[in-house]
Amino acid sequence: MTTASKNDESPEASRRPAKSRTLALDAHSRKLLSRFIADWIRPRWRELLIALALTGGLALATGAYPMVIKFSFDNLLEGDVSWLPWVLAAIVSITLARSALLYLQTVATQRIGLRLATDMQSVTFRHLMNADYARLTRDTPGRMMSKLTNDIQFIQQATLASMNSIMRDSLSVIALVGSMFYLDWMISLVVLVVYPFAVVPIATIARRVRRNSTRTQAELGGMTSLLAEKLGATRLIKTFRLEEYAAGRMNRSFEEVYRLKLKGVSVKARLESLLEALGGAAVAGVIWVAYWRISSGASTVGDFMGLTAALLMAAQPLKAVGGLMARIQEGLAAIESIYGVLDEKPTNKDLPGAKPLVIGKGAVSFDHVDFHYGDESIPAITNFTLEVQGGHTVALVGRSGAGKSTIVNLVPRLFDVTGGAIRIDGQDIREVTLASLRSSIALVSQDVTLFDDTIRTNIALGKLDATDDEIVAAAKAAAAHEFILGQPQGYATVIGDRGVRLSGGQRQRLALAAAILKNAPILLLDEATSALDTQSERLVQEALATFTQGRTTIVIAHRLSTVQNADLICVMEAGTLVEAGTHAELIARGGAYTRLVRAQLLSDADADAPPAGVPLN
Repeated sequence: MTTASKNDESPEASRRPAKSRTLALDAHSRKLLSRFIADWIRPRWRELLIALALTGGLALATGAYPMVIKFSFDNLLEGDVSWLPWVLAAIVSITLARSALLYLQTVATQRIGLRLATDMQSVTFRHLMNADYARLTRDTPGRMMSKLTNDIQFIQQATLASMNSIMRDSLSVIALVGSMFYLDWMISLVVLVVYPFAVVPIATIARRVRRNSTRTQAELGGMTSLLAEKLGATRLIKTFRLEEYAAGRMNRSFEEVYRLKLKGVSVKARLESLLEALGGAAVAGVIWVAYWRISSGASTVGDFMGLTAALLMAAQPLKAVGGLMARIQEGLAAIESIYGVLDEKPTNKDLPGAKPLVIGKGAVSFDHVDFHYGDESIPAITNFTLEVQGGHTVALVGRSGAGKSTIVNLVPRLFDVTGGAIRIDGQDIREVTLASLRSSIALVSQDVTLFDDTIRTNIALGKLDATDDEIVAAAKAAAAHEFILGQPQGYATVIGDRGVRLSGGQRQRLALAAAILKNAPILLLDEATSALDTQSERLVQEALATFTQGRTTIVIAHRLSTVQNADLICVMEAGTLVEAGTHAELIARGGAYTRLVRAQLLSDADADAPPAGVPLN
């Protein structure tokens, strides 16, 4: 289904007559609404029937009010007070019945709305987690958070408003109008003649609400994104004294959201004013016709009072029904946004007939690999060919932007190659299942990802069903056990958002412990020791030396101490492999690797000492 927004119309669409474009939008909205009902509302038909039954009882109780009022006035005006106790008892009984039914109906409809919102959040989040990595990096986390919160809140509110208006308010209006026709059909016709005049302006205002709601939701996404960005950069903001800059950026976003929300309130307020004016016209018409009918003896004062009570009671439900279109348009804008996410199909997926990866020695082969990020004119990797023997350690070095991290991202198919092939033990990684491929790979990055949970849980990310003994063994192998025992609750210590309560080196060692626990045959290290001090790096290097034995390892690093003992060092420039060999071979060659060393892009842990065997002049 096409989920393009109204702003993305084609030139052909923009040349259509205004009427046809309106009809096309209406047809699109109906299709969108039908899909939403089929996907999310129809499966809840049992709960809807219960809510409908409660609503029907509420409408009947509401419609009985005018009849009791008519009866009481007719008898009181005739001087017959013998019916007064029964009238009072009827009023109390109807009130109690309405109260109980209103409570039950409200709970029933709210349960449906809350369950729907929760299910939509769950399905949308799961879809995002299964989406391509490229898709996840296209939007900021804040914008995706806004879809899962603000957009779904709009949908929930529109759904609740629809259920209340279509079921409760509409049935109440029908019951009250039925009472009015029973009391005096001619006066009731006056009301029915006045309200249809609101249809055209209501539809026009509703379309404006839809456009404004789409812009508001987009701005809310931008505001959430900015909030996440600024709150995540408090260290930089404080040290660079950027408080006013950050506050100014956020204030502009807050003001724009305020402006759009106020515009939405103003547009919807026109509906309230319009319906209020029509209500006044209807009351004036009722009084005029009632006076004439009572004077001629065709109606009674009791009929008039009952009609007036019914009309006043119907005013609020009529306003709700009249304003429903605006709420629906708000919800449709949010539904379109959510379906825009759900309709995106991942391209990095299992091909038909994909088989599990069978690991032998764990050899990784890059065969004339090409890759670009969507623009062929700007290649990220060009004709990259490399054989990584099973159980060996290969280091990728080069200046920033040379394509090292891109190569690492291609191995677990976070992105798919656009040319050539990557094979593991002779199996093209595009022809094996993603689950088996990624189960065979462990990644430790310079951007450590930890969750706001216990140390034990964060290590267990490498193996969710790991025992405590396995977790402790992995921590010891990553040189993390001692500092963990020094934490307030040891392995049960909660480390905060992104591990904020730990040092950079401690976070890095926890990530390494998770990789060790996973025990995958292929290990990818992307600047895995970048955040470590000299002592921590030495401990981790010792751990890695043990862990990488017999394991295929691809390392990205700038520090010479990390790569000089690798079985093979590969130098990359502009996405191309330009030089390969051992440390000694590359130094003797005096090429690109030696230039990197001399430029101190690769340095020893001791920055004052030159790398072994490298003349500085």
